Amino acid sequence: MDLRRRISGRGALKLSVLALLAVLATAFAAVGYFCYTVPDRHTNEIRSSVAEQAGKLTASVLTYRADSVDSDVRQAESHLTGNFLASYSKLTADTLIPQAKQSHVAARWEVSGTSLVSAGDDSAVVLVFLRGVTTNSTKPDPAYLVSSTRVHVVRPHGQWLIDRMEPL
Repeated sequence: MDLRRRISGRGALKLSVLALLAVLATAFAAVGYFCYTVPDRHTNEIRSSVAEQAGKLTASVLTYRADSVDSDVRQAESHLTGNFLASYSKLTADTLIPQAKQSHVAARWEVSGTSLVSAGDDSAVVLVFLRGVTTNSTKPDPAYLVSSTRVHVVRPHGQWLIDRMEPL
């Protein structure tokens, strides 16, 4: 009888150790999932979102029509920040708006692709590939263009804004 108790005591100890190991393994897997997998999914969603958003912002900043150039520029300025906003405002006031009105210039740009270069929580660099068409009163045929630009965006208050654009 004493031998039987020792054997069943050892079995219960082994079973308890196995149960403890199973609980620890499950806890370790849960911690790994919530600490690594969930944030990675969130990061990937942000990366995809910022690339798409940077493309849309870039196309909207470059698009204007002669009959609505003033409001188009104001709308574009709402997507800009920092020194880039100041230089864009000066360029549009001095050159773009007068030329657009005088020569009835219109430019329409569409995003043909984007590629994320780098991203942080509140900043990113995105390559934006564009195709566009411009028209004006001096040339009857539209000009079809392709362009690429490196766009730096920041998110100071939850909204992505263009901080810098570098034509490539």
